[in-house]
Amino acid sequence: MSTRNNIVERLLDKNNLIVLALVSLIVCVFMQPRVMNRPTYKFQVTFDISQSMKVRDLLIDGTEASRLTVAKQAARGLLQSLPCGSSIGWSVFTGRRVVALVTPAEVCEHYAGLLSSLGFIDSGMRWANASGIGKGLHQSIRAADALDETQIVFITDGQEAPPQRTGHRGMPSTDKYKINGLIVGVGGETPVRIPKTVDQAGRVTAYWQADEVVQKPDAAFGQSHEELSSRQDVHLRKLARLAELNYLPLESPDQLPEAAMVKALGLDKPVPVDLRWIPASLALLFICCRFLPRRARQW
Repeated sequence: MSTRNNIVERLLDKNNLIVLALVSLIVCVFMQPRVMNRPTYKFQVTFDISQSMKVRDLLIDGTEASRLTVAKQAARGLLQSLPCGSSIGWSVFTGRRVVALVTPAEVCEHYAGLLSSLGFIDSGMRWANASGIGKGLHQSIRAADALDETQIVFITDGQEAPPQRTGHRGMPSTDKYKINGLIVGVGGETPVRIPKTVDQAGRVTAYWQADEVVQKPDAAFGQSHEELSSRQDVHLRKLARLAELNYLPLESPDQLPEAAMVKALGLDKPVPVDLRWIPASLALLFICCRFLPRRARQW
């Protein structure tokens, strides 16, 4: 027993602790990443940037925010949650067309660029006021199919403009594409007015009126209110079922990482894992012990 205590006391000698800390730091400097199998992900995230996404009917930390702002906040959380070896890219959608801004890039190596480019996405980038959700979803799936092992995250409020006739799917068949992913519905459940124009300060100066938008062609007179917008859960669930995707009605930006980072959407592959934190932590522990009072080091 006394021999063991003697060995421990020598190891905890202040000079030996400095030596151990130095050795740990040297190991940290020269330690190479270790290749390990771990789950990674590859996503192409598409944002609906049509005018209804400017509706401010959601909250972030108690502050009123637009649907697009909440969508970007959710995507930022996904970017920050993805492990190294994963990739993510950004696309935008309006009208009936999807445009890729950034194809999937590795999240750790390109984190700053991905975060910066996400910040520039804005509804002012739109090239059309229409939004054919089904056609945009089909384009996203087709584009992802051309990218190796890429899954999609399609974020929209689901409002078709002009509206579909009852019973129409509004989306070409996706049966030949083997793409997994998520449709993410964003927006409030209560119909609200859609901003038409905003000033330079971002304040809404006009809203779309009933006589300025195409109303549902097979709806009874006065029953269609396409000048108002809410999250279209029924329509988006139908599109998700047709495309064999999962559907997430987004209540909080924090939900997206958990819904996207599931086993079904992951890829197990060998990736370099940085384990230098282990010797670095040991070095810090030895240095802290070095400056403890001698009595405290004799536990």
